[in-house]
Amino acid sequence: MDSEMISMKQKIEDYSRFLVTLLILSFYLYLGMLITVFFNPSELANLVIGLLLVSISIAGAFAWKLRSMQFQYNELENK
Repeated sequence: MDSEMISMKQKIEDYSRFLVTLLILSFYLYLGMLITVFFNPSELANLVIGLLLVSISIAGAFAWKLRSMQFQYNELENK
């Protein structure tokens, strides 16, 4: 394996870890949204919902980038 493939494999692993981290954060924000909306109504509910949408959007962007990087890695590996 050359250095380009090793570097790309490390990036794919890093992106995968960060994607999982963002999904876990989104889950916690979702639980926070449920608590602030249904159990303890607050004015911060809109903020939590906004943060949830932002974190899910960023996670989607990372998933898209991760998929394209995996595709490029597979092409390099097949050469």
